[in-house]
Amino acid sequence: MNEIMKTDLVKIKASDYGLEESKAKEIEALFLPMLAKMSELEDEYNNILKEEINPETCRRAKELRLCYVKVRTGTAEIHKKAKEFYLNGGRFVDGWKNAQLFASGEKEKNLKAIEDYYENLENARLEKLRADRAAMLKPFTDIEPLALGHMEQAVFDNYLAGVKLAYEAKIAAEKKAEEDRIAREKADAAERERIRLENIRLQKEAKEREAQIEAERKKVRLEQEKRDAELAMERARIEKEREAERKAAEAERQRQALIQADLKAKADAERIERERIESELRAKQETEKQAIEAEKRRKAAEEKRVKLAPDKTKLLLFMQAINDLPRPEVTSIEAADITSKANIYLVQAANYIRDNANKL
Repeated sequence: MNEIMKTDLVKIKASDYGLEESKAKEIEALFLPMLAKMSELEDEYNNILKEEINPETCRRAKELRLCYVKVRTGTAEIHKKAKEFYLNGGRFVDGWKNAQLFASGEKEKNLKAIEDYYENLENARLEKLRADRAAMLKPFTDIEPLALGHMEQAVFDNYLAGVKLAYEAKIAAEKKAEEDRIAREKADAAERERIRLENIRLQKEAKEREAQIEAERKKVRLEQEKRDAELAMERARIEKEREAERKAAEAERQRQALIQADLKAKADAERIERERIESELRAKQETEKQAIEAEKRRKAAEEKRVKLAPDKTKLLLFMQAINDLPRPEVTSIEAADITSKANIYLVQAANYIRDNANKL
């Protein structure tokens, strides 16, 4: 008992600090009033911890916490004064202070939690409201506005409607662009199919004309063979008729020669006509091929022009901004020289932008 100083709340050994019991009791006496006040508050503290949290409990928790604060600050004041007179008791005084701060600090923390109960509930409600609203916005945007949990419901409803409308407009635009692309592809496919079918038709017609020409050629050849046979028989007959019929035979040979010439001329004309038809077919196919290639180049150039049009406009606006820059009015020759050269560079820059932008 002579080395241990006791209260109901704090226990500190005087011997741990190298102090005599008489000196320790003097120091203890300084802190006893504060400990007595803490003892008076103990029952109220325990009662508040057991009670249901409501506005009245929160109010009482705050009042009791402030009482503990007064005790703690009073203890700190005693500590300050005592340490001025007790150099060897400084660590002992620190022990009292720290022990009492530990005993009071936990109680203050618990009371603060009770005191701020409704505020913490409100903060939790606002955080949940923020998270719920963020989840509602998530399908339409990744941007979360500031103070989302504190936003008035009507303001949030309008904001959500605006974000949703913008999102739907974006989706509709993308859908329209995709539909236009599909329509263009279908049109191109239909045109390619039309050209393919037209080529098939032209090839079929050319084959039919070739077959017709070949049939006519065969007919002419058979007729010619028949005539040749008839001529051979005629020559044999003429030879038998001897000299008396030679003149008639000669006349007949001349007649046959004319027939041969006529047949040859006809065959040559048919050959020329066939070659003309084949040449026209090749020319038409080449023309269609060139037209298809030209259309492809035109579409590619148009797509490039549309793609670069916004940048071209921005470059031309940039050029105009350079031309519209106000030139300073200077009085010295040196400044005028600098201004003149700078203006030349600006004009060159503007002309460079204009010339190259027009090439896009």
